[in-house]
Amino acid sequence: MIPRAADGATLTGAAATGPGSGATALLLAELTRNGRISLRLACSRLTTWESLLVQHVLGRGDVEFLATDPDPREPAAPDTVTLTRSPLAGLSLWAPGEPPGPEAERVGGLRVPAEVLDAVAEETRVFEAREAADRHEADTILRTWEKNGELDDRLARLADWVERVESVYILIGRDVFSKSDAGTNTLTRQGLLTGLRASPVDDWRPADRLFVVLAYCLFVSGRSVRFEEFNGLQLSATGLREFLLDRHAQYCAALDRGPGGAAGLPLLELAELVRALMHDVDRSELMRYRRINGLTFVKNERLLDFPLPRDPETMPELVARHGRLNLGVEPTGDVRADLRAMTLAAVALDAAAEAAETAETAETAETAETAETAETAETDPGPVPPAQGAVGELLAAVVLSSIVATDADYGMSSSVRDLSGLRGVRPGSPDGVLALKKGDFFCCCLPHPTRMAEVGEETAPILWRSAQRMMYNRWHFAPGEYDRAEIPDKRHYFFPPQVPDIAEHAEHHHGGHVASRVRYTIRAPGAQVWHPPFTVFGHGYRGCYDIRLVRMEGPPFTTTELAEAVRHCSLVDELWRTLAQGLQNGTLRVPAVNGFDRSWYESRGWERLRPFGLAARTPARVDPV
Repeated sequence: MIPRAADGATLTGAAATGPGSGATALLLAELTRNGRISLRLACSRLTTWESLLVQHVLGRGDVEFLATDPDPREPAAPDTVTLTRSPLAGLSLWAPGEPPGPEAERVGGLRVPAEVLDAVAEETRVFEAREAADRHEADTILRTWEKNGELDDRLARLADWVERVESVYILIGRDVFSKSDAGTNTLTRQGLLTGLRASPVDDWRPADRLFVVLAYCLFVSGRSVRFEEFNGLQLSATGLREFLLDRHAQYCAALDRGPGGAAGLPLLELAELVRALMHDVDRSELMRYRRINGLTFVKNERLLDFPLPRDPETMPELVARHGRLNLGVEPTGDVRADLRAMTLAAVALDAAAEAAETAETAETAETAETAETAETAETDPGPVPPAQGAVGELLAAVVLSSIVATDADYGMSSSVRDLSGLRGVRPGSPDGVLALKKGDFFCCCLPHPTRMAEVGEETAPILWRSAQRMMYNRWHFAPGEYDRAEIPDKRHYFFPPQVPDIAEHAEHHHGGHVASRVRYTIRAPGAQVWHPPFTVFGHGYRGCYDIRLVRMEGPPFTTTELAEAVRHCSLVDELWRTLAQGLQNGTLRVPAVNGFDRSWYESRGWERLRPFGLAARTPARVDPV
């Protein structure tokens, strides 16, 4: 058995030394973080030489692990590969004679047969020859930008795109290009991109030249989220071309189209073609989604066989029961029409409650004027509306249904409290959005009716912390669908998420996730990319509402639960579209969504939700994908 640290990382020691003692098993465990990332992904973050070495030595019995690294002052043995470990890069392997990076923790070495090192060197030269040819094209693109006077503008745009994504952690050889709160920030805080703008291309490192061109092509192929597909991985000229060709082939297959001559296209044209096909794929029978590994920050796009319209075939039972019992809406079988009817009924209830509250306030004031003291006035308090209102309670029913259907520990949906706050001084202008504060957003974060019982008194803090983070994220995403020129430089924002994702090990490198025990997650954003944007007051939005689900322990979520979250997000989508249409047409008095604030969570407001009582008694039904 390989010794392990408390966090699951393997340890060095005498028990793991010597030939035939499991040296390569130790290497495999270190690379994959004891199975938490795949070997394919682990090798993708290694340099060409490292990756080839791993492929050659795994399973061999003549590779010896040296638990004690030789004295660094002494020349390394010609057959010894030094092993180091760092929090973000993981395990690194250094060729004999290659000095390890100063920031890495030395964990030992591997004594590798000389014939293996020879074979690895030979194969590395083959890969490097191909890479040199592909780098020539990238360098030509860069020189053309410089010659045409376009380089500074493109660098400025690249720097801005980097700021619009949460984490960038790209490796080119041993060089790190990063922008992350969880680790290094070479691109912005340490000024790498600013420095490049101030120096001629001839003074740049080869890796700098490559990064600028390849990162630009990645954005062209699908906005800055494409950067995240190489987080914690090696980015090379050959690797990017193969990535784009793979993505092009997948898209063509999804659309039942021939691939044509994509392999011979210039790099930028290939990137543009992939971007153009992406929008057609979003209306195909396959759904784009992303798989996220929190250990490496990598977010890989995948395609799921999930035919349109991706709405629930029938209304989820919990939502249907809430509609019948609490909103007086009998189902007709048309899911979106029924949800629309429920939304209108909830708006009417909120309007009636608001009118009753206004009348009560006026009556109380009149009574107080005629009584000797306000304290002696006797009034009928009338009906007390729920803190979150009927619209908020309907949203809670959808969220609870998604939680029960996916067996999540808790889940949430967030958006703007008052839709009228999105109104600008002219249709489509961003000034309404830019005036919003974090408190102008809300998050309906609810626990599973039974799964969080063991958490006890920590339930309310966990939910409130999650809600606060989502309110901040929603504020951060709000301007992301406006043209860059319309947003002040000082207003930081991220591009909002557009496609669903499913994540594992989300607690790593993220303090908020640790505090809220977030390990496995699903996110289904709306407005969904296979539908038109959510349009209100002349502007279309993506990623402005969602369904998010969390498991604090295993097993991880599967694509079956991802599809269920997407179906429930369709209900959230219909709710907000109904409200927006009525507000813009002047046919609805749409109230702000109240509640879901600190006092609501601290008083365990979810227990007063009528759907919460129904949830424990409603059987879950999950449609097949």
